[in-house]
Amino acid sequence: MNKISSIAAAALFALAAQAQAAVYTGSSANTGAASVDSSFASASQLFFDLSFARQGQVTLNFLVEAQDLGQTLSFNALVSNLSGLGFEAASVRLNGARFATPAGTVSTDGFQPVLASGHSADSLWAQFGGPGVTTQFYIGNPLLEAGAQDWSLDLSGRQVGETFSITVAVPEPQTYALLLSGLAVLGWAARRRSV
Repeated sequence: MNKISSIAAAALFALAAQAQAAVYTGSSANTGAASVDSSFASASQLFFDLSFARQGQVTLNFLVEAQDLGQTLSFNALVSNLSGLGFEAASVRLNGARFATPAGTVSTDGFQPVLASGHSADSLWAQFGGPGVTTQFYIGNPLLEAGAQDWSLDLSGRQVGETFSITVAVPEPQTYALLLSGLAVLGWAARRRSV
């Protein structure tokens, strides 16, 4: 009887280890700007690789499952630049989820610095130095580097079967200037509300 219980417990553990944080249901990119190389999910983490052929954006869609409720999901991504042109900025927008505290990091491969970055409950942005990122940058800590930290996604208020999405964008320079001014206004309004 004890041996059967051990086998059953091992089988349940194996099934639980394969449970996904959220089911990846696909992506959409504006006119082939980016592709999702791979999408991984575990019981508490979302991770994906993105490859951008040019400036643009890609939206990744996820389905909430029962094990997602009442927990935060760790989120990170490796974003590659296939264009050969510098990406001066990047942004992430959430729809149906929020960033939980503490905030994560945005970093590069070290050839170009992150000049500035910021976030709100449903978005984050970074501006890169030099000619812009020509190889890759990291949202969170996909390479398990010392000092870097994943972002956490809060799915409070979501129900099983509902969806949420993550949009990653590398805008053209003039679009980024508009984005920064919009985020500055949102930050000012949020600070004013909290006072």
